[in-house]
Amino acid sequence: MKYSEIEVKKMLKAGDLSLEEQIKFNILNFIRTIHLNELDFIESSFGSEFFGELPMTFQKNPGQVMGLITATINGEVRKYVFNDKGYEPLEDLLNLTGK
Repeated sequence: MKYSEIEVKKMLKAGDLSLEEQIKFNILNFIRTIHLNELDFIESSFGSEFFGELPMTFQKNPGQVMGLITATINGEVRKYVFNDKGYEPLEDLLNLTGK
């Protein structure tokens, strides 16, 4: 999913979000924070953790071009890769290898 400021603002106004929309919003809002703080994504490191109904972690070391998001939903762990331009489910990228 490509990052879009318009999409984040739409979701802010929407209110009652489904679980999938909450995941999408949390990720896009994290990316929005990167933009608002004018961070150099590649040189930045992240080790953020969200608690609550939808626990999520955002991890990236300096010099890496992608970061890793881990979301725990009803005991199920989902992983995503992200950068300052957007995010993708890790499973979708691994499927490209044919495995």
